[in-house]
Amino acid sequence: MTRKVVGSLILGQAVLYVGLLMCVALKPDGLGANDGISYYGIFRQTVVPYAVAILGPGYCIWTALRTAAPFAPAPVYLRRMANGLAVMSVLVVLTPYSANLVFDWVHTLAGTVLFVLQLVLGLRLLGWSGGDGWTAGLLLAQFLSGVFCAVYVLPKHGFLLQGQVAFQVAFGALLVRTMRLFVPQAIAQTT
Repeated sequence: MTRKVVGSLILGQAVLYVGLLMCVALKPDGLGANDGISYYGIFRQTVVPYAVAILGPGYCIWTALRTAAPFAPAPVYLRRMANGLAVMSVLVVLTPYSANLVFDWVHTLAGTVLFVLQLVLGLRLLGWSGGDGWTAGLLLAQFLSGVFCAVYVLPKHGFLLQGQVAFQVAFGALLVRTMRLFVPQAIAQTT
């Protein structure tokens, strides 16, 4: 069970970074555009790898969390978080910010909610891990990169993309770390 959950999370991270690398290779201007990862969702040549980079990990995380839910201290909470993360990922992809003002607001709101859900889930997973030092460090890295992103949301020039990638690296590592910790323990307690 642990192998299935962790494997799905690692696959999701690989899909995210391969998709982003493809986007950057096709349109390197995105590294300095300060529109974040979403920059790649508005161009014909990058929209497919962008969608794969967002929806692929969204599906993998959804699958992993729903598989792990029966072994979690709060199964309903973990299933709801999985659903919420998946819905926000889909909304981010389906609302390119450059289409119009309504899409821009929905896209920004969905992206913000997605990041907040990831932080809240990270905090809950830290509690479930018993305050594991590595998990705490990853949550701190996630929080600090989230603050970094908040600083660069409004300026015309900056490093929003880099902050978002750092946030996702920390979140992905936190998920893998905590699932490796609590799923085997939960299985052992039920047998």
